[in-house]
Amino acid sequence: MKGINMGQRLDALMNRADELEAEIAALVDQDVVAVMTGTEPANSDKILRLTQDINIISTARERLRAAD
Repeated sequence: MKGINMGQRLDALMNRADELEAEIAALVDQDVVAVMTGTEPANSDKILRLTQDINIISTARERLRAAD
């Protein structure tokens, strides 16, 4: 992210986290419907991976703030 200031980096990370949270919510909704209709949830692995991505982004944001 060379050439991008700290505020822009933080904004970009926050936007990415928001996108991931929306994706997770949609996947959870799909799995809830699946379970309610008697089928197996299919998105558990992806939900876990995206949740880990959010945790990594959160750590990156904390480190950027600390470095500021």
